[in-house]
Amino acid sequence: MMFANHKERQFMQHLRGAGWVKAISLPNSPKLVQNLVGKGWIECRQAENGISYRITEKGLKAKMAPVRV
Repeated sequence: MMFANHKERQFMQHLRGAGWVKAISLPNSPKLVQNLVGKGWIECRQAENGISYRITEKGLKAKMAPVRV
């Protein structure tokens, strides 16, 4: 089980419990988004009104996992 670092947790917090969230309303972090999609922690969809993201079950587990110190 992988755990999310602070920046990943902070970004996923914007998506938690919100369903699909438009990319324009999220922090501009293309590299972070690419990493989160690659890990399967968030998913992306392209629609007529733009790109949207939502957190996955795997992402929720990673966000809620205890941080190693």
